Amino acid sequence: MQDLYAGLWQGPPRGPNDHSVSADEKTRIQARLRCHPTPKPAAGRPRRIELAYDRGGALQYLAAWDVGRGPS
Repeated sequence: MQDLYAGLWQGPPRGPNDHSVSADEKTRIQARLRCHPTPKPAAGRPRRIELAYDRGGALQYLAAWDVGRGPS
């Protein structure tokens, strides 16, 4: 795996049209919707957050990164 990050594949270096992509997938992230709005904090009172929520379905998060073109 380290060879791919260095720009090598089975010995020879990658060409200009070769890419290494690192990808990750997070599925079944629960979207939670608060039942009541969160009131703004007041002087001398900590922030209050409503714990009750409605389910808003499931979300998916997909990410991919071109390893060879990342920031240096």
